[in-house]
Amino acid sequence: MRFAFRMLTGVAGVALLAGTAACGSEDGSSESRTTTEERGGGDASAALQAAAESTSEMHSARFEGEMTAPASAGGQTTMEGVMSWDPSLTMQMSVSGEELAATPGAPQEIEVRWLDNVMYMHMGAEFGAEMGGAEWLSMDLAAIAEESGDAAMADAMSMGLESAGQDPAQQVAMLLSAPGIEEVGEETLNGVETRHYAGTMSVEDAVAGDQSGLAEVLTEEEVEQLVATMEQQGIDGYDLDIWIDENDLPVQVRQSYETPEGPVEYEVRYSDFNTEVSVEQPAAELVIDFMELIEELNAELS
Repeated sequence: MRFAFRMLTGVAGVALLAGTAACGSEDGSSESRTTTEERGGGDASAALQAAAESTSEMHSARFEGEMTAPASAGGQTTMEGVMSWDPSLTMQMSVSGEELAATPGAPQEIEVRWLDNVMYMHMGAEFGAEMGGAEWLSMDLAAIAEESGDAAMADAMSMGLESAGQDPAQQVAMLLSAPGIEEVGEETLNGVETRHYAGTMSVEDAVAGDQSGLAEVLTEEEVEQLVATMEQQGIDGYDLDIWIDENDLPVQVRQSYETPEGPVEYEVRYSDFNTEVSVEQPAAELVIDFMELIEELNAELS
């Protein structure tokens, strides 16, 4: 088998990072919302609270982004696609990056589809030739954890990001919990006028979520999951930057944090909120399950 296991799990982790919108909150209310323009942009916390509420009313968006991580965690990776997180996560995106480029036989770009809590990755013709024509690899993380009986393996597959709050509304809510939140200033991004806000959220800030704006958008369970994820990854805190347009919607979000393996930075740009999302499941005969692949790899090594 020529495809590196680390490459497979790395692509899965990037997809999870882009797609954890499934745990987004839906508590926003358009009746109580005040736009940034109406407020005049003077109060950073109020501006972000309105943005979190506005974004929680959205159910889908187009996105593009980059993740920069240590080489051991996949290096530089880019992604682009569309996703819906209401009522459940549906996503289609393309992923490319250093890990793919360095893997012999791997395609330069992998298409990822997410349907019914199962992720499908199009691994290309060479992979299909080795797998009897199955060019798609499926991953059901719940099934993987159950079948393996190894919680550590499930955590590794998801890179600990299932609960990291990457939904746009949750990203804004995370910044709300930062005690030193401030408005950086007005900036134009791709022709869109925005206001740039920045802050740092520590584990202690997340624990005190009920004392801050975080509890206004995230449930108590989501705050607990966020804290657990940060502790699992050895993360002390996030540096967060968010650019919000005149409609109180995030145009760009940047997160950076230190891990035991080195610094990680994730930047994503959103557009076309509430766009239609239609994703097709690959034909069954073209799909091989991840656990079946593991069995084949074990057979090769035995």
